[in-house]
Amino acid sequence: MISDFLQNSGVLLPTHSRVESERFGIDVARLNIPIDSPASDIQIARICNESSADILILRYPSTRNRLAQSLADLSKAQAFQADTLVYFSKDLVPITESSKTNYKWKLSIASPNDNSIIKALSQIIFQDYPNHYRSNHRLGSQSIVDGYVEWASFGLADSAKLTVIVETPDSKKIGFALVSFDENGAEIELNGVHPKFHNQGVYSVLLQMLMGYLANQKIDKLSISTQIQNTRAIRAWVKAGFNLEFSLNTFHIMPRY
Repeated sequence: MISDFLQNSGVLLPTHSRVESERFGIDVARLNIPIDSPASDIQIARICNESSADILILRYPSTRNRLAQSLADLSKAQAFQADTLVYFSKDLVPITESSKTNYKWKLSIASPNDNSIIKALSQIIFQDYPNHYRSNHRLGSQSIVDGYVEWASFGLADSAKLTVIVETPDSKKIGFALVSFDENGAEIELNGVHPKFHNQGVYSVLLQMLMGYLANQKIDKLSISTQIQNTRAIRAWVKAGFNLEFSLNTFHIMPRY
């Protein structure tokens, strides 16, 4: 979540990712560098060089514009940039009755009974979704998609999170958003619309209805992220009033054999 990069824990240690390790059948670890981390580029590179994981997924603020050079000089590991992630946020304002818009699309709160439709939508929505996994030939394409399906399904089952579904006027479920919460507000973890309903304004309506719902639940801020090349989503966010917060470089660090 965005809080991983806004809160400085003071200690930088790779964390074993059980879910990703089981999904891909290799040892996967993660290392997130907060924006205000006092660690030097050399210290970060040293941690990466000593990692024993098959893949260490490193994410760090793009403002560290010299770290890539240190990663290129690792003696025990090879590193390559897998993507650049961009975070956007918007301050939410409660919607009054006079400012409500009547949409032909409907928003509903998902329940565990919607698990099959959430999994089916995820399978289609994220089939060709650009992400850092796809930059690594060691990670199978279907396993990547399965990961998004699992993420959406587990999120639906998590009572601390919210899943909403966008429906057609005749109640056909065509898209969803998974939202998590912390002291910084809310964050959309996953979201999307069935490709058959692209270019019809559905995604923009999903955002607007979700923002209105969250604002009226006293949520002050909504954040969301994607890969920098996902210009379609970014245009929709900017049109909805989201502002760029920061960007993160994602590197995959693997042992030299």
